[in-house]
Amino acid sequence: MRTRLTNCEVIDPSRGERFWGYLEWEDGVIREIGHAGPGLEQSTGGAAGRVIDGRGHLLAPSFVDLLADFCEPGFEYREDILSGSAAAASGGYTAVCLTPDTDPVCDGADTARFIQEKGREAGLTDLLPTGALTRGNLGRTISDLHDLAELGVRAVSTGEGYLADTGLLRHAMEYAGNFGLSVFLINEDPSLAEGPVHEGMVSTVTGLGATPSAAEEVAVARHIALSALTGTHVHLLRLSSEAGVRLVRDAKARGVPVTASVTAHHLVLNEDATATFDSAAKVRPPLRAESDRRALVAGLIDGTIDAVASDHCPRAVEEKVVEFDIAAPGASGIELTFAMLNRLVLSGELDLPTILRALAVGPRKVLGLDGGTLAAGEPADLVLLDRDVSWTPSASALESRGKNPVTTRALVGRPVMTIRRGMVAFNRLS
Repeated sequence: MRTRLTNCEVIDPSRGERFWGYLEWEDGVIREIGHAGPGLEQSTGGAAGRVIDGRGHLLAPSFVDLLADFCEPGFEYREDILSGSAAAASGGYTAVCLTPDTDPVCDGADTARFIQEKGREAGLTDLLPTGALTRGNLGRTISDLHDLAELGVRAVSTGEGYLADTGLLRHAMEYAGNFGLSVFLINEDPSLAEGPVHEGMVSTVTGLGATPSAAEEVAVARHIALSALTGTHVHLLRLSSEAGVRLVRDAKARGVPVTASVTAHHLVLNEDATATFDSAAKVRPPLRAESDRRALVAGLIDGTIDAVASDHCPRAVEEKVVEFDIAAPGASGIELTFAMLNRLVLSGELDLPTILRALAVGPRKVLGLDGGTLAAGEPADLVLLDRDVSWTPSASALESRGKNPVTTRALVGRPVMTIRRGMVAFNRLS
């Protein structure tokens, strides 16, 4: 059935277009986009079998997440694929890359297929399992990357681990490149990571163990060098430091096939959030200095940073409501990402097209996915955004089982409808 979404402001971040109008889709594909003033499109939309009133909200391409943990199989007490998919749809996402840190580890076709099938059963978002680069994520032998690639896996990674054997990492990257797989890597040298907060003013005042930004700088430099050596596309996850931004900017200028993403909480918050020993703000890598945060914002604006990832990391209550030192790092962020970035729009640090490019266009380019643009013939993967609603990320407000948002302060803006291939996956309008 042909459906028309009317009475909305349409924004296409891939084209730089923004206008008041409507959009029609049928069979999961965009068929028509038109300009019209408020109210006019309802009277001219006779071709559509169904009409949805957008109520003046903002219509954009749906979001794609490059880093999330839905915890299944193995850690369903934190999250499962159904609850994680519901949270993703609530956050405006129609495709999500899942970390391989499951039990069993996603290092072969069986586990990857299980995740894909569970995602299809949920029917809310496309799940893209990231394969483990080494068997069991143990850093000893390379996984069967051919089988993963044959199953449609697009990326492999070391998960939360750090492959200390640089020679093995080089050969694994070469092997991955043979199958067109991207390599996703976190960037923290564990020999320099001595504590849960940034090495700076807060660590000095509180006495907490600290991790310097050099832990990221060393890792990023290594991964860029290996990308240049092997020619394999490397995506650097969770960039958090000014030094990291500088290295990526230089690498791109030299033509190294490297991309990078940052989390919303590293763009919005700095080390001050950890000064009160609030375990909600304990994330990995730690929230850094204000100068680092500003460098990340600048890197997003100039294109050095390609995307914003949610780094959705749900935790059980007993893993977070403990002393800061022993609390598990991570935050359930997939439902907060747009609202947190909208805070930067409201403050004037970022504009709306920049954050939508980072959520909808950049991630698709990193993965080689279709969509991210509003044009006839493109997939009808859409999100309707209320930019003005104020809400608090309380336990009752979250679809995720992980009730551990990085902030419980009131936020402004959130998705109100998510459409995946023409089907409404989440609807807050009704």
